Amino acid sequence: MDLPTLDDAGKFSSVLLRVDINAPIVNSTILDTSRFKSHVPTIRELEDKKLVILAHQSRPGRKDFTTLEEHAKVLSRILGREVEYVDEIFSKRVVDRIKNLCNGEILLLENIRFYSEEQLERSAEEHAESILVKRLSLLFDVFVNDAFSAFHRSHASLVGFIPVLPSFIGRLAEKEINALSRALKPGRTAFVLGGAKIKDPIKVMKNVLQNGIAEKVFLTGVVANYFLMLKGFKIGKENEKVVEDNKEGVKDEEARLLLEKFGNKIVLPVDFGVERSGVREDIAVEKFTGEGKIKDIGVETVNEFASQIPEFETVVINGTAGVYEDNKFSLGTYEILKSASKTYAIVGGGHTASAVNLFGLSDKISHVSIAGGACVRFLSGEKLPVLEKMAEYWEKKWKLKLGK
Repeated sequence: MDLPTLDDAGKFSSVLLRVDINAPIVNSTILDTSRFKSHVPTIRELEDKKLVILAHQSRPGRKDFTTLEEHAKVLSRILGREVEYVDEIFSKRVVDRIKNLCNGEILLLENIRFYSEEQLERSAEEHAESILVKRLSLLFDVFVNDAFSAFHRSHASLVGFIPVLPSFIGRLAEKEINALSRALKPGRTAFVLGGAKIKDPIKVMKNVLQNGIAEKVFLTGVVANYFLMLKGFKIGKENEKVVEDNKEGVKDEEARLLLEKFGNKIVLPVDFGVERSGVREDIAVEKFTGEGKIKDIGVETVNEFASQIPEFETVVINGTAGVYEDNKFSLGTYEILKSASKTYAIVGGGHTASAVNLFGLSDKISHVSIAGGACVRFLSGEKLPVLEKMAEYWEKKWKLKLGK
């Protein structure tokens, strides 16, 4: 796929930039600024232009659905320069302010999800006819989309400007795509899939196993317990309920087929880290009677996985091995991440990325993706609307106009 980057943009003076600075907020305080920092390379490259930023925070109905006033302050601190906030999106006041922007000024518009049509899943062409796109597109030379974590959504601010403005991916999106593309090239590649959701790991497994991408798939977390259940192991009513609660959209027959066809490539835990009376016990899968809650992979499994992972050229980790926030059950997640630091490792998923930070391994992991749903869809081989439309219009419209 031929994707236009900022290297293809040519000369321009006014930029509309879409980012994803959606963050956890408690009592009006932004708790995590990692997404803000991830966009700094793109903003730095554009900061001498007339720069206007679009972003969202949460969604209607949630407690953290709020304005971007605090986001502008956080971004200002991180950049060491003023990011002006305006509490509207495309009013006459906003349009006038954008028209009067000087080179080197940065303006952050209001939470784009305050605009009621933003979250409608429509085609890029339909969104291009919206008031949002019609009003704002006339004010810019180019559109830059750096919000990779939202690339799986066909929303107005993500795809609507692509048909009407020369459109490019930002440096964060470029970095994410390059890393995740490496993960999908057949070679000495292993996947370590875990976490609570079962549907997402199975989608990734189907893609990487059926297309010969993965040499091995190591399973941890709830998805590992699910596959052990399919093989006939008894894990107790409490743990079975956890599996059932996380099985939405999963078909047992599809999972069984994966086991039948690729059982030699799927590596399951040989023991569990179980909580009994507040204490950790490591118990072999064959000897587990179902008494106690499974909260981690066991020590033998940790040793087995951690010894094999560094042998691969590329390792993709999505999902934690257990309740990593609890010191008693952080062993599996920590040791897997630590062993992955000895090779080229790609870590995806919000909780897994948080674990990397918690364990102080950020500078030792090759690539930590900030994306959740977009990362899973990419690894599952599914199309991302933003990438598809950007490539399409680059080829049929903007590439020739820009003389590329």
